[in-house]
Amino acid sequence: MQPVFRYTKLDTPIHRLHPLVKLAYVLLTLVLVMYPIRPTDMPVLLVWLGLSALLWAVARIELRRFGTLMKILVGTFIFLILIQGFTYRFGKTPLITLGHLRLWEADLGVITREGVWFGVVLSVRVLAATSSLPLFVMTTSSSEIMTALAKLRVPRTATFMIVSALSFTTLIFEMWSSILEAQKLRAFDIERMNVFKRALKAYVPIITPLILLLFRKANDFQIAMETKGFGAPVEPTEIETLTSRPADFLWLGLVVAVFVGCTVLKFA
Repeated sequence: MQPVFRYTKLDTPIHRLHPLVKLAYVLLTLVLVMYPIRPTDMPVLLVWLGLSALLWAVARIELRRFGTLMKILVGTFIFLILIQGFTYRFGKTPLITLGHLRLWEADLGVITREGVWFGVVLSVRVLAATSSLPLFVMTTSSSEIMTALAKLRVPRTATFMIVSALSFTTLIFEMWSSILEAQKLRAFDIERMNVFKRALKAYVPIITPLILLLFRKANDFQIAMETKGFGAPVEPTEIETLTSRPADFLWLGLVVAVFVGCTVLKFA
C-alpha cells in the first residue's frame, strides 16, 4: 500500500504553482488557527476550509486521501467534543445529564449544548490546520521545497532536516504496511484482534522491527549524504530552477484576500 500523503506528479495549476505561494498558504493557515478561539468562529473556519477544498479540487487529489485524513482525525474530534461537552464552563443548556459533579465552574456530569458546540468549533479548527500541510506535501516535490527554502535563505542544514522529516513520514507508512503484511503471513493479524488484545500484545511485534528498520535506513541515509558531499563548504547547485509566473501572483492574491476577509470577519 502506497502512503496516501506522498507527492504525486500531476500537471495541475496547484502543482505548477510556485512553492513559496503554497508555503504562504500553509503559514497563513497556521496564523488563522492561532487566533484566540471563540464559539462564533465557525463562519471564519468554514470560509478557510472552502478555500482549502478549492485547492484540493484544483490539484485533483483523490477523495480517498481526504478520507484517510478524516480517519486519522475522527478520534480526536470525538474526544474534543466529549471533553468540551462535559467541562465547558460557560455551558448553560444541558443535553445529557449523567449526574452532578461540580469542579470549579463546570458540572462534569452534564453535557451542555454550548460545550458540544465549542468542541465542534475546535474540531473544525483542527481540520483547517491539518488540511494545509498534506496539500503542500502532495503537490510539491522535495527538490522544489529545497530550492524554495534556499530562496528564503534558510540554512541548508535546517532545509535538509525539513525535507528529511517529510520523506521519513512516507517511509514510515511504507514500512508499517510491509511489517503488517509480513506478520499476517506469520498468522499474526492485528486487524482481527479486539481493542484490549491490541493494547497488550499487538504493537510490540510491529513497532520493534519498525524501529530497527528505521535505524538501518538512517545509516544508509547518512552514507548517501556523505557520498553526495553534504556539508561541503561550497555553494550547492539547484536541481530545479523556480520562476514566478502571473498565475502565481493571482493565486497568492486569492489566498491573502481570503485570509484578510477571514481576519476582518473574526474581529469585526
